Amino acid sequence: MSIANLSVSSYTSGVELKAALRKQNFELIIMDYHLGEGKTGVEWLQSLKEAGYIKPSTGVIFLTSDRSGQVIGRIMDLQPDILLIKPYTIASLSRQIKHYLHYRDFVKNVLQALDNKQLERAIGVIRSKIKEGIPPRLVSDIRKLYARLLYENGEIQRALSIYDDILSRSDKVLWAQWGKIKCQYSAGQWPECKEQLSSMVNSSLARDEAFEWLASLSFEQHSYEDVEKYLEQIKFSELSLPAAKLKSLAFQKQDKVVEAIDLLQKKRALHRSAKDRFNDFTFELAEFYLLLAEDSPQSNREESLSQARKLVGIAGRNQSDSQVLQKRDYLLAFSSVLDDDLEKAAHFLDADYMENHLRTEPATLVIAAKVHHSLGDERKAGELLLMAKQKNSDVQGISEQVMNDESIFSGGERLGLNHEQAIAINDTGTQLFIEGLFSQAMKHFYDAFQLSPETAAFGLNLLQCMIEADTAVYRRYGIHKLLDTLSELPLSETNRGRLEQLTLLVQENS
Repeated sequence: MSIANLSVSSYTSGVELKAALRKQNFELIIMDYHLGEGKTGVEWLQSLKEAGYIKPSTGVIFLTSDRSGQVIGRIMDLQPDILLIKPYTIASLSRQIKHYLHYRDFVKNVLQALDNKQLERAIGVIRSKIKEGIPPRLVSDIRKLYARLLYENGEIQRALSIYDDILSRSDKVLWAQWGKIKCQYSAGQWPECKEQLSSMVNSSLARDEAFEWLASLSFEQHSYEDVEKYLEQIKFSELSLPAAKLKSLAFQKQDKVVEAIDLLQKKRALHRSAKDRFNDFTFELAEFYLLLAEDSPQSNREESLSQARKLVGIAGRNQSDSQVLQKRDYLLAFSSVLDDDLEKAAHFLDADYMENHLRTEPATLVIAAKVHHSLGDERKAGELLLMAKQKNSDVQGISEQVMNDESIFSGGERLGLNHEQAIAINDTGTQLFIEGLFSQAMKHFYDAFQLSPETAAFGLNLLQCMIEADTAVYRRYGIHKLLDTLSELPLSETNRGRLEQLTLLVQENS
């Protein structure tokens, strides 16, 4: 089939597509949902986007013969440009592609700016086009793109107002529902976010994703029993890798180590005939054993380290992908660190691919930071943790993002790097606060206080920002809960005076 003046390439698997993307970029990717026994088309697209293989400007068309609400919902959550459900005709496919190419031509300057990482310029171009007038057939596409870019630029309330406007006309627009939820989450409006999610668990198009979100929110609030409760609502075979990892970590937080291992082992066994999924769960199980070893005394690590090395060996066998090889070698290096064999750990870092972190996942970067810190390179460890945090902000899936946050926090805490990073984040928040950008400042003050919960100044900054922004609840903290938390911390005379002043302000405002 010829498509406009584009050349067309065809691949039989996600692995082949990934290999091709190493050498060239595509304007448009047409992907089926079901790709055999391995990862789905959605999972491949997510991983390729997060690893930087797919440009922001690349269009995505999804095809599927599966009409189940669950599958349609998962595809729509990825926000493809077009979804076609089989059976369809070549005429209908051609019509949809022509529409997409017309839209693409209209926003070509926006897409070019996105590829050049010029997000504000891209938003400026869209605003100009809106003033000039949008062709009626493209209005929905442009609003969808505009809201997404506003969200990515931290203009959460503006994005939220677009989603609210769309939903006021039709409350069944799925991409707008998820856009609103993501905005509420980012704005720290967790009670509203939870209420919206609870209303979506009865929708066949959103059920599993909504339960995964509710579980992730519960994890962030340290309600580990609720994490279990929500994820139990998802069929075991449909539990995604990040969700399974979330559940296993919730088990571990409640000292249910046997249940955590059993969960990952069963998920691994379920995918024995699908190499990519099987290897993913094998690596996850290996990481879990390494974390168990890390939490154990030196004299009690042998069994966990032995299991981890065996699993890494299985997952890393016959691999040629440098990203997978790097993950394998960092895990083996970490096992040597935990075994107090630093010479062997250093040996695993010798390969050329170990220094290329362009496509390294956040969780692997945390392991890498621990290895480099143990080998005496504290500066490199700090850089890798910061890189992990930056990359995690681009991760699409909520449960994966929450897991990475937990890993980054615990890794930084163990290495003694959290307070230093908290100071830098707080300084950025202070500058944003001075500029009157309260929503963005609040996020920075919250993150700084999370990283260094004993530093009252960070919590006081968060409290002051919440008062100035007239925000009663931000993420885990309501204003009164935050006041109670701060009153229990050791305070300098200056900070005590500041807390008293802010307490009076809260009382006046209420």
